[in-house]
Amino acid sequence: KQDITCFVHNVSPVKKSGPTSYFNCHLQTEKDLIGSVCFATEKKETLDAMAAQRSPVKISNFNISNKYGRSDVVTNRNTTITSTTADFPYKAQDDVTSIASLSKVAPQQLVSIKGKISHLSATKTIVIQDSPVKKQEGYIVDPCGYIKVIFWGEHVDSVTPQSTYFFNNLRMKVSQNQRYLNTPKQDNLYTIKDAEPFKQTLPEVSDISTTTETIGEILGISSVTKYNCFCSCSKKVTIKGKIAVCDNCKVTQKATSCSVKWTLKIHIQNSKQPLQKLQLQVYQEAVPKLFSI
Repeated sequence: KQDITCFVHNVSPVKKSGPTSYFNCHLQTEKDLIGSVCFATEKKETLDAMAAQRSPVKISNFNISNKYGRSDVVTNRNTTITSTTADFPYKAQDDVTSIASLSKVAPQQLVSIKGKISHLSATKTIVIQDSPVKKQEGYIVDPCGYIKVIFWGEHVDSVTPQSTYFFNNLRMKVSQNQRYLNTPKQDNLYTIKDAEPFKQTLPEVSDISTTTETIGEILGISSVTKYNCFCSCSKKVTIKGKIAVCDNCKVTQKATSCSVKWTLKIHIQNSKQPLQKLQLQVYQEAVPKLFSI
């Protein structure tokens, strides 16, 4: 595997997923900007320094993850990072990220973006861990595309449809291979301010999935599935002795470090139409909510 010569940008704070610590950054190569996740937190000091000094580095002995349709660099304790020279210049990254480039942003990373609000839903209240939480969904549009955004808590009703804003520190989320933006739990991180409308023509938001709400009675659970998943990408793993191999990104970890996910298939009878019976797939995120009812 060839080494990578690059400049380092946007080194994130250390994050935790279960027992595993990691951080993200971007690697600017001669032709592209690549996302990277590093599971060796002791290398953060080196990458922070290289990013601040705008010095090129050579990265050796790394893995590639093809998650979400892009190639991310995965580094660990066996990866070596050394100073080098580059035949291409350092390129300062824009403070505001375009929607088109969000495909290179790692999950959980904070981004700043300018966009117009479209298809803003009404605010509704849902219950999470026995507590009511306000939620509002919409789309952010810029000349390059659009992306779904979810406003939580005190951030609902903070924007107006067809108005343009600077959003600072929205969090990138990925669920069932769909990317969207969230207001972060730490309210002090997120800010918003009015922005000048775009002069360019903006794309039309299309292919919006619709949701249906039903009031009904749970008749029973037809199946329960339990599986182990990788600590970073939350995809299924194959256990080989004491080692777990991610089916998606092919990275290995200790089998004991895997997190566990559950999915259920339940049958519901529509209260308004008793003859209508529905079968629903309940994923990990919704399982605790189901049993709290």
